[in-house]
Amino acid sequence: MKSKNINLDPLKYTLENLDLESKNIYLGIDFFSLAKYLNIKNFNYLEATEYILNYIKKTLGTDGNVIIPVFNFDCVSQKKFSIINSEGQSGAFGNILLKKFYNHRSYHPIYSFLCLGKKFKDYKKKRNQNATGKNSLWKNFIDENYELVTLGHHWNRSFAHVHYIENLLGVDYRFNLNFSVKYFENKKKFINKNFSFFARKREICEFSGVTFDCDKLFMREKVSKFYRYENLISFKLNIRRASNILI
Repeated sequence: MKSKNINLDPLKYTLENLDLESKNIYLGIDFFSLAKYLNIKNFNYLEATEYILNYIKKTLGTDGNVIIPVFNFDCVSQKKFSIINSEGQSGAFGNILLKKFYNHRSYHPIYSFLCLGKKFKDYKKKRNQNATGKNSLWKNFIDENYELVTLGHHWNRSFAHVHYIENLLGVDYRFNLNFSVKYFENKKKFINKNFSFFARKREICEFSGVTFDCDKLFMREKVSKFYRYENLISFKLNIRRASNILI
């Protein structure tokens, strides 16, 4: 992709203002909103997402790691999951990159992540049966001081981390639901595997997440940071500090 077709200013100024050098980040992107501001022309989607990813990785530096959610919720009802072919359902950016980087996809079918950076081999070794178990990758995001970074939408849309906290605390409006899938990995045959996730008790819980008051608290305590480039909104949220407050 030729750089003359891209206006890098929105990405450049956003990353500079969010102060991401040498950081580990959990990344949520509204890809089509960002692509509009970057004025990308004559591109295919994979080429554009790789360009954005490489620019972000360059900003982070060689020690930075990028986590991109590629959650798949259909695996429960379909009873089947493929590391390669099961699409992500948590945004176009990760789903497009999945076509090339599926070998970087983590193990659990519901909360699976593309892990890009020095840590990805360690993360690939994790074989947690529970989607939000105490030793799942969510724990790494706290221990290794990850920042949740969102480009084009509020951080709350990417804050599935709250369900890990709910599981740690054993909230009474969720329960661990067991399910089985035919699991496909490394171009071998499907293997029957058992998993679980912290499901809502639908009769008492329509939705769970953080509130407007929590958003204000995080901003007041400088746990989160906001930046706007024209109408393109972006956020940074420190996952460790946010988790400690929620607990």
